[in-house]
Amino acid sequence: MKPRNRPTVSNLEPNQYATMFPSLGFFDEKRGCWKLLVHGRVYSTEAVPLGTRILLKGLKRAMKATPEQVASDVFQQRIGGFMTKPIARRRIVLQLGDHKLPLKRRTRGSGVFYSLLRLPKNYLPAPPSKSNDSDSNGNRPLLERRVVSIRLVRPVSTTDIVHSPVVGEVHLVQPRGLSIVSDIDDTIKMTEATSRSEMLANTFLRPFEVVEGMVNLYQAWHAQGADFHYVSSSPWQLYQPLADLCKSSNFPPGSMHLRYFRMRDEMFKRWRPLRNNKKVGIIGAILKWLPNRQFVLVGDSGEKDPEVYRFLAKRFPNQVVAILIRNLQSRPLDRRRIRKLEAISKHCEVRIYRDASEIADVVSRFL
Repeated sequence: MKPRNRPTVSNLEPNQYATMFPSLGFFDEKRGCWKLLVHGRVYSTEAVPLGTRILLKGLKRAMKATPEQVASDVFQQRIGGFMTKPIARRRIVLQLGDHKLPLKRRTRGSGVFYSLLRLPKNYLPAPPSKSNDSDSNGNRPLLERRVVSIRLVRPVSTTDIVHSPVVGEVHLVQPRGLSIVSDIDDTIKMTEATSRSEMLANTFLRPFEVVEGMVNLYQAWHAQGADFHYVSSSPWQLYQPLADLCKSSNFPPGSMHLRYFRMRDEMFKRWRPLRNNKKVGIIGAILKWLPNRQFVLVGDSGEKDPEVYRFLAKRFPNQVVAILIRNLQSRPLDRRRIRKLEAISKHCEVRIYRDASEIADVVSRFL
């Protein structure tokens, strides 16, 4: 039997588009290969389903949005990701340098493609050797961070539609080091997730506002050598506005891990930023992928971050070294929740804070 020819281009139609999200890569020392997570979505801006339009009308009513607010640039930009039609069963081919990388699985019903690529060591510059992990005094040097670009390969267009290159960033982290896993809503961005009306208004109608002090704090931790992974239950449809906020505010770059929201599955009025099982799964996967790294988990008291992080600290006691919870005035931690956090403080540092300055010293203790 003749071997099948490997595809060299993605089979996207001219009216189909794609986005790639910032992801994570690392060198697997045990197997001697690179592992790169690639993640994106294929969609069309044509023929938005009737159900989507109906649900968006419900959103406008729930927010009591005025016609002027609905027509505003802010609302149109925030809602843009939801006004697309997912494209299923598209074959995806990526390119890293001179290497074509066809993915085994086609896009799903949500238009999503997601794959863990295992690549030979020579596909990327050699990782630092283990001998470079620390100096003679046991201090870890600030190794150079690397971001590699991986491009989606699509057919040459034979129409008048001009497509911008679709390029994703893969943030390569060292096998050893310190990672900051940060929530987004009410941790670095003001959302007021405990109030449905305020959450919707802050998400769709108002300019995003960052939590005071967090940019400078994260920049300082990044300068000390920490890597960042932004994990949120906000939907991927909000990726571009969130990415724009992080970039314009100068938050450190890093991988981003959001969740999928399908219009046919749930109404906007029932949407909450939290889905506990998804968040546990995402962060748990990162911890498993990077078993020799230490992690600081940063979240807030508004939803279930304390409970999610406590569960992960108990499951990965040798990796989770600190849990930092921003205590919201709208929903402060009660004594019961505080006691549960205190129960794991023997092997994991726990800080409950209101101002970023209260946790500024944490990261230096682990680097």
